[in-house]
Amino acid sequence: MVREVAAQGMTIVMATHEMGFAKQVADTVCFLDQGVVLESGPPEQVLGDPVEARTRQFLSRIIDAGRL
Repeated sequence: MVREVAAQGMTIVMATHEMGFAKQVADTVCFLDQGVVLESGPPEQVLGDPVEARTRQFLSRIIDAGRL
């Protein structure tokens, strides 16, 4: 359903730990830590080559679990 709504051009704001899904459907990904946006940008950048150490730490756990 989310994919269908996004395909229609609707703006969606969603919080998720499903990084694979976010990478597929998001135009922009924001990584939050303790309520603060640490990093924001295209999914390829934030999820593929993050700048912040905290983002890299989180994503390493997601990748190790096979969820990205």
